[in-house]
Amino acid sequence: MKKQNKLGLVVIVGLLSAALITSCSKDSQVKPVETVPTNSMHGSFTSHSLATTYTSSAPISYYSKNNITVSGLAIYGGTNGIALYNCNNVHITNCKIYNTSSFGIMLNNCTNVTVDYCYVTNAKSGVHVYKGSAIKVNNNQFYNMNGPFPDGCFVQFAGVSGGGNQINYNKCQDDAWHAHPQDGINLYQSNGMYADSIQVIGNWIRGGQVQFDSGGAAGIVLGDIGGSYQVARNNIVVNSGYVGMQVVGGNNIKMDHNTIYCSGTPVSNTGINCGNYSGLASWNINISYNNVKWIQRTGNEWDLWLDHVATPAGWSTNIQHANITSSVLPTTMLTMQ
Repeated sequence: MKKQNKLGLVVIVGLLSAALITSCSKDSQVKPVETVPTNSMHGSFTSHSLATTYTSSAPISYYSKNNITVSGLAIYGGTNGIALYNCNNVHITNCKIYNTSSFGIMLNNCTNVTVDYCYVTNAKSGVHVYKGSAIKVNNNQFYNMNGPFPDGCFVQFAGVSGGGNQINYNKCQDDAWHAHPQDGINLYQSNGMYADSIQVIGNWIRGGQVQFDSGGAAGIVLGDIGGSYQVARNNIVVNSGYVGMQVVGGNNIKMDHNTIYCSGTPVSNTGINCGNYSGLASWNINISYNNVKWIQRTGNEWDLWLDHVATPAGWSTNIQHANITSSVLPTTMLTMQ
């Protein structure tokens, strides 16, 4: 694909990576602290104003570019809204991306990239990351992912490795019967580091799969076809599909202090599922202190499911039949449209 220079792109040469990538908060993977998080039921989001004006831009593709900022663009249509290949030290911020036929933002084998305060709607997936490290997708908003399987995620990390990887404090919504969304947030064959797990923290997810056009989609999936050193904490998931949150393989994975609710949809099955479908050994799984109320399509409640695996650490601390409703998320959740 031919590279194109786009109006509104600010290129900052020599920008230090430390200015782009904030330091990663170490998780409690090895010695978990089992205190209730201090932020409220509705999460904690950094106050930030989007640009008051946007520069219209055609889709952007960059190859092997370093030390750049992409800011204040409104990108409509095309294949990928923003696509980066083998790029390093990049900040994508305050952009709006609409109606792409593939990914809103695609990162292929990139390092030290931050995507924040962006709004993506009507894309195959919101942010798709293939390989790379030190990737942060924080404080964005996503609306109506189209899929179909195996895409349809708000954010997916595939083959991401190393430290400093985060998917934190995003607001995500799929309207029922819109297209074919799948997992909300998915970590596929991705590996963090000892005491620096891949973070999936403080995200809000409403809606998801309502028809069986894949196996069974979930709000948040860890350990997909393996992976290691991952943590999902203090997320809120409502009516996300077949499952609320699940660990489906991998090692050194923790899922704690999340709130998971379903009022019953055409495909809803289980609030939290733990299984191993990777074909690889799986160990050191901790699923603890989650609040769960999950109504199946039949009207029955099924909050926790162990699918032929050993009981994870902390399993007995999860609260079933939790006193929660769909109001755990505010009626108006997205503000960047």
